Amino acid sequence: MAEEGFWEEKGVTRSLPYGIKDVKVYYVCAYCGEVVEAEKLASLPSLMCPKCGQRIFVKTRAPPQTGFIRKVRAV
Repeated sequence: MAEEGFWEEKGVTRSLPYGIKDVKVYYVCAYCGEVVEAEKLASLPSLMCPKCGQRIFVKTRAPPQTGFIRKVRAV
């Protein structure tokens, strides 16, 4: 906890390894279909859907790759 404050104080931005980009995570209510961001869901006191009050959520899948995967010849 104190280590996080140290990095923010120095103005250093921390990045994920191997060029992985930070992606927002969304959950969908299994009953009403309301899409809720993970940060908003974590801020709620009892992890309930803000629209219908149910507690069953499904994590959304990542969007498909828009580009192509380049083949690299093994050495």
